[in-house]
Amino acid sequence: MVKVGVRSLYFAARAQVGSVEEALEALRKLWKEDDTVRELLAKAAKEGYVLVDAKDVPAPFVAAVKVALARLRERLGEEKPSTLVVKGGKGKEERKVMTWESPEGVRYRVEPYDLAPREERHWAYRDKRVEDAAKWVERFLSMAEHEEGRSPLEEALEHEDNPHFRREDLIPEDLEAGLRLLGWDGTLRNLQALVDTLPAREKAFVERVRSIAALVDREGGKAQVVAVKTPVGWEVKVASKPVLNAVLSVGLLQEAVKKDRWSTKEVRWYLEDVKPFVPGLEGAVEAIATLRKAKYLLEELGRGRKVAVYRDPATGEPVYRTPVIG
Repeated sequence: MVKVGVRSLYFAARAQVGSVEEALEALRKLWKEDDTVRELLAKAAKEGYVLVDAKDVPAPFVAAVKVALARLRERLGEEKPSTLVVKGGKGKEERKVMTWESPEGVRYRVEPYDLAPREERHWAYRDKRVEDAAKWVERFLSMAEHEEGRSPLEEALEHEDNPHFRREDLIPEDLEAGLRLLGWDGTLRNLQALVDTLPAREKAFVERVRSIAALVDREGGKAQVVAVKTPVGWEVKVASKPVLNAVLSVGLLQEAVKKDRWSTKEVRWYLEDVKPFVPGLEGAVEAIATLRKAKYLLEELGRGRKVAVYRDPATGEPVYRTPVIG
């Protein structure tokens, strides 16, 4: 299973997308220009994939990635359309291709068990095992009680010191890699302490952005001030396109961080022009984005789960417990 980083593709495409069609066109250009992207998507289409790091990416772009991979898989010929044997007159067999095309234009194979029961006459036979299982489920649902169970985080913390029961699947791999760069030692106990540093990091980042008063070109080992902020605006000393773009982006960046809940996605866009003249901001915003994801994950894992309990009608003793989904 190949992991496809949606946010990385989004920033590599560097396109403002308002629809799936625009996003597909941006991906098509990226496919032609970037050999690494071409190899990644081809491998994902052949071996199967899972989309990661897609939380802050526009929905049309995420949908476009799925459509592109589906079309690529079909073009590579890795997935042949399924067939259904249909018996005609005089014992003649006809093999029909069973496919379904989505509104986005992606063609999917349809297996016989996806069809309505009327398509296969032997589906009409009753299976007593299924009927018995259905009755048991109905009886369980009618007699089950609900209890407030412990959260996944509480259970994981209890067994963290026991290697036989330690949970290794709570933190996604891409998030774990980002946390390791921030000094996380891999334990859930210390993860909360690291997440608690988020407000201070956000405050320091905002203060640093607001204090930007000069742009300095450090290429060639010699620092040169190319723009200075004055009470009436910016004074540009070197009128080049990168400098003018940076001056414009600094203003937009300083306005963006005034919001109570500013977006790391928006900030990243502005930093693309600013970072050559104000180093260090990109690493700070990446750390904030990583800790925000970790904070959300801990909040989700810390929610208690409802547990359905089935008791023996004769003794009242609990004989089965299962988490309630949904």
